[in-house]
Amino acid sequence: MKNSLQFKIGLSYFAIIIAVLVILNTYPLIESQNLVFRSKETLLTGSVKAIESALSGLSELTQSNVEKALSGLEETGVSRVMVTDTSGRVLYDTRQQENARGQYAFYTEIAQALDGNDAFYCGYDGSAFLSRSAAPVVFRSQIIGVVYAYQYDAQQGVLLKDLQKNLITISAVVAVLVVGVSLLLSRMFGRRISRLLQAIRTVREGSYSHRAQIRGTDEIGQIA
Repeated sequence: MKNSLQFKIGLSYFAIIIAVLVILNTYPLIESQNLVFRSKETLLTGSVKAIESALSGLSELTQSNVEKALSGLEETGVSRVMVTDTSGRVLYDTRQQENARGQYAFYTEIAQALDGNDAFYCGYDGSAFLSRSAAPVVFRSQIIGVVYAYQYDAQQGVLLKDLQKNLITISAVVAVLVVGVSLLLSRMFGRRISRLLQAIRTVREGSYSHRAQIRGTDEIGQIA
């Protein structure tokens, strides 16, 4: 009976510990990711809108007039910026290596922008944050092209990994402490229950003057 009771108490504590550790290791990470996602959306959409504004006075987009319009544009803080015409052909690309000028970029965000919609995506692959944003360039209610921005941020990914490692370390320490306290409380509770059961057996055998030596004002103390 004693062992069974202690096992049930220990199992209950174990379930509580698992639930607390799961929350400790998931909620901060999810909130941190969402915070990064929101900051990336603000950065990329702001950069795209700034480039779109620089191109808004052009009646059509060509490689020469896009380069001229964006020549004085300040650093946007994103990894890559492209401008395409209405067919998806790249007219402007900030990437130095593997420049895509003259090629067709059939990205999902560009397709959405050509349909007249602002597009944004951000994901975390376990090591870095990948963000993409696109918006249509409009002249007199007509879409004449698309601005596309991309960012690969490994630095934020490293910070999130470090946070995850710290949470695991904290969780391990908390688990050891909680398990130790739980075992101690379980033994104390089991010992009191054992004394109470022994007193009940003694009284049942005829020793009606026997009293259970259990201190406390809780329910077990009141029963004793």
